[in-house]
Amino acid sequence: MKGTLVDFNFQINEGVIQGDDGKRYSFFGSEWKDHTSPARGQNVDFAVNDLNQAVSIYVQAFARQPVFKKTNNQHAEQLRTEENFGLFDWTIKCLKNYANFSGRARRKEYWYFYLFQILIGLLIGLSLGIMGMSDNGIDAISGLLSLFFLLPTLAAGVRRLHDVDRSGWWMLLMFTIIGLIPLLIWTVMETKPESNQWGEPAK
Repeated sequence: MKGTLVDFNFQINEGVIQGDDGKRYSFFGSEWKDHTSPARGQNVDFAVNDLNQAVSIYVQAFARQPVFKKTNNQHAEQLRTEENFGLFDWTIKCLKNYANFSGRARRKEYWYFYLFQILIGLLIGLSLGIMGMSDNGIDAISGLLSLFFLLPTLAAGVRRLHDVDRSGWWMLLMFTIIGLIPLLIWTVMETKPESNQWGEPAK
């Protein structure tokens, strides 16, 4: 059967195809058999199992090249733009993508955002100290600042793990002491040059 990919969630590894028969078919990422990553709008060929789910999914041969070329052009343009990014550019990108747990992030994106948080924390702490605020007050504001950065930090960390071909669920190791060691190693690793289920390389 033929159809169009209408949605794919990399976080849960599931998607939906609108079949040419007018029906929608859900599928698991393991049934995606094409060498390209799933993307909305792709025309696909697929079979349907007894549970009315799409299986053995391939991008239609005539549609594969245009989709792949368009995706590559957009990605290449984004990489060229990011070559000129500085501390604040990476920070703004991470804040804009505060709830984006898909895709990939290069080392610069993750570590510049981490550096910004350290600098802003030191600046605010120093300013409050000069103004004579009590330790309890400084701790309260520091807690609010950490809470503000929590979600975008987790999202950036997940994307950084994706870039070295690791599942974002490994970020849960940050809540353990010994788990911080492998997380540190993975976040300083070079970008994996191969495409994976989370997209093209981040650099």
